[in-house]
Parts: sequence; C-alpha cells; structure tokens
Amino acid sequence: MPPSTTFQPRDFLRYFVSPAAFGMLVLIIVQEAGSATTTWLVIQIARDIAEEHITARDFVEIVVVQTVSYIAGAVSWIFAERAGFAAYARYMLDFARRNRSRTALLADGGAREQVEPFLTNETFDVSFDLIYNLQYYLRLFFQLLFNALVLGFEIDAGLPIAFAAVFVILITLQWLLQKPLAAAFLHNQRMTNRMRARTYNAWDNIFSGNRYNFTLWHRDFRQRVGNAVVAQIRAILAREGWSAISGVIALVVVLSTTAWVAIQDAGNTTLLIALAATLPRQIEMTLDMHQLTGGLTDLVAVWTRIRGVCAHMHPAADTEFVARIDFERLVLREGEREWVCDSLADAVHRVLAVPTGLVGVRGGNGSGKSTLLSALKCRLRGQAYYWPTHDRLVFEFNAGAPAPGLSPADSTLDPDADAEDASEISVAEEIEQKKGYSSGERQLRVLQEIVAKTDCQVYLLDEWDANLDLANRAAASALVGQLAQRARVVEISHRDRH
Repeated sequence: MPPSTTFQPRDFLRYFVSPAAFGMLVLIIVQEAGSATTTWLVIQIARDIAEEHITARDFVEIVVVQTVSYIAGAVSWIFAERAGFAAYARYMLDFARRNRSRTALLADGGAREQVEPFLTNETFDVSFDLIYNLQYYLRLFFQLLFNALVLGFEIDAGLPIAFAAVFVILITLQWLLQKPLAAAFLHNQRMTNRMRARTYNAWDNIFSGNRYNFTLWHRDFRQRVGNAVVAQIRAILAREGWSAISGVIALVVVLSTTAWVAIQDAGNTTLLIALAATLPRQIEMTLDMHQLTGGLTDLVAVWTRIRGVCAHMHPAADTEFVARIDFERLVLREGEREWVCDSLADAVHRVLAVPTGLVGVRGGNGSGKSTLLSALKCRLRGQAYYWPTHDRLVFEFNAGAPAPGLSPADSTLDPDADAEDASEISVAEEIEQKKGYSSGERQLRVLQEIVAKTDCQVYLLDEWDANLDLANRAAASALVGQLAQRARVVEISHRDRH
C-alpha cells in the first residue's frame, strides 16, 4: 500500500492548475487594472478641474472603464466555479486511479467511515473555499498593487512606499497575533460545545417531570450559557480589536504620508486637488490592506483542511486482511476435483492454471470465502472482474434513471425551498433505479450486462444467485456458463451447484 506521505498538499494544489484558473487570474487582473485606471482618470479630472477645462468625455471614460471592470469581475466568477469543479473532479479521478485495485478496503467499515466524508463533501468544500479565497485575496492584492502604482506615478512616490510599509507591519502583527487569536476562538468553540452538550439530556430532565432533576439541569445549563457568552464576547473583541488596531495603523501611516505630500506641495493646486480626490480611494485601500493581511488566517485554515484531504488520499487497509482467510476450511471445487489451498499464492495458481472453466469456493460461515475473492481481486487487479455480494455499482441498464426533482424547468419547484442534500439525492436515485425491478430481476440484468459488456480473464462472483427464484436462477446459471466458456469464473454460490 502506498504511504499517505506520497500525496502532499502541493499535489492537491496541482488540481487547480487549469485553463479555468488561468482565465480567472487574467480576468481579476483586468478587473483591478480597470479599478486603477478609474483612479488615474479621477486624477486627470481633478487636474482638468484645476485647469478649468473639464469635459463630459472624462466621465464617459470612467463609465466605460468601470463597465469593463464590472464585466470582467462577473465573468471571473464563472471561471472560478469551473476551476473549483475541475479541481474536485481531478481529485476524484486521482483518488480512483490510486485506489481502484485496493479491493481489501471495500468491506473495511473503519476506513470507509474515515475517508468517505472527504469523497462526499469535505474535499468539495475545501476546493471551493480555496478558490473563493484565492479569488478574493488576489483581487485585493492586484487592486492595492495597481492603485498604489498609479498614486506613486501620478501624485508622489512616497504613497506606494507607505502602503508597502503598512503591508509589512500588518502581516508581521498578524503572524505574531495568530496564536492568541486562535486560542480565543478555540476557547469560544469549546465553551459553546459544552453548552450544547448539556442540551442532549434536556429531553429527559424536562419530560421526566421531576422538579429536583430539572433544577439541577437548569442550574448547570445556565452556568454554561454564561460561560459561552463570555467566551463569545472575548473572541469577538479579540477579532474586532485587532481589526480596529490594524485599521488605525494603516490610516495613520498612509494619511501621514498623504499629509506630508500635501505640505511638501502646498503651492501645487493641481496636485492637491488630485490628492483630495483620491482620499476616499486611499482610505478604502487601507481597509483592503487589513482584509488582505487578515486573510492569512483564512488561508492557513484552508491549508490545514487540505492536509486532512491529503492524509486520507491513501486509506490504510487492514494489514490482517489476508490472515482472516481460513484456508484449512476452504475448498476450491472444479467439476469433480477439489483442492485445499494453503495460501493466497496457491489459490491464485489454482485459479490461473487453465484459462476457462468454473471454480466454486466452498466453506463454512466465517471461513473467509468473500475475503478470498477480494484478495484475488487485489492480486489480479485489472485481469479480474469482481462482483461483490452487496453492491452500489452503476450499470448501464438503469444508470440513466433520473432522480425526482432534478429538472430546473419543473413548475412545481418551490423557489424558497432548500435544495436536496446529496445523501437524499443518492437515496432517491437508488429508489428510482430499482423501480420496475425485483432484487432477482436486477441480479439477472446485471449478469446479462456483465456478459455482454465486459471482457476479463477472470470473473469473481460472490453469491450471484442469492436473490434468484428458480426460473431466474436457471437463466443466470446459463449466463455464468457463458462466462466460464471464455474466461475463468470463481464463484461463491448461494446454493451448492454441484
């Protein structure tokens, strides 16, 4: 089994290297270049006002530039969504590629419980949290960069230097305060969880009707609510206090530089008007600076979740998987011949001894018959087709069955209703796929499709006849016989066929 360390966060980030992500980046640059161009046009208008030859064209140019900027920003969201979905799809395909032959994990409930949340929701959420954060903070970065350059070229070189100094100061303070802020929010989360934990026995203490028990429960709950409120307020004060301090630092540094420029150029009316006209932009930039540096915490949180995704890319299989096969209690039977294998290698040798024919696996309950088939699939990999006892495999004959409520044009949909949860959709699709088929009929259709659509050297069929009546069992037996004429079939039969 490949160790989990073979998949690192940098490998996950490669999923985001795509034309869609590049398109998003280009559009963000266009959007913020338009914003900086508007700042430049405002400065030009200020100069025109000072020289008393203002025209309507100046304002038309701002409208045109801002329109382009707005459109670029809106379209960048389309590319961001495509980049997020592409990254998640690449993850799923890569997960399948790395793990598709590890059949030992199929029945491993512990591994499934740990990893399945990453397949069903966590990785999807992480992908979009990352792409949304990147889009937002890249937009802030380029907005600050381009506007600072415009202010530096058109007004005074000291302004971009001031913004750079503020950035260094705030990013340093953010890094130093990261642990205290995290501790405040962790304490808040713990106190909130302690309060919520007491609600789990609320039902018993309320509906038992015992005043004594309710009094004790209520006293403890009230104390926990108080502790949770205090922790919440402290966490908010820590966050908002840092926000206020960083805002003041940015304003003091930037506006001090602006005041210095104004004093140095006190006689330059044109420059002073331009400086005054850009003051709202400068104040806005100080706020953006705080948000950009504060975004470090968000990115660190996403990075931590990415590490969780990477740690579960290669689920840890049960090392005692093959050891659970009790070979002494298992018999491989082909026609009138029987073998007792002493190892998995011996079983593989017996299976591959001839290219065709039917081999039955016989043994008592708990002897490891199904485990043997899984182990054979692990060993034979793509040479074998494995059909387990219970499956949620997709087959062509009913894969296209639609789940209820998926049509966007359905006039009965309530626009105020919540969308179905993914688990609800999965259940609905399974129900829809089973419509019109009994368990036995589905078994028969699956066998027909396996015979018609697959071509492998070995077929591993685990209790393929478990839900078949006599008529369907005869038809299914004929299909298994067809497979045995062209390939090697290893079966566990619900009833002894021989």
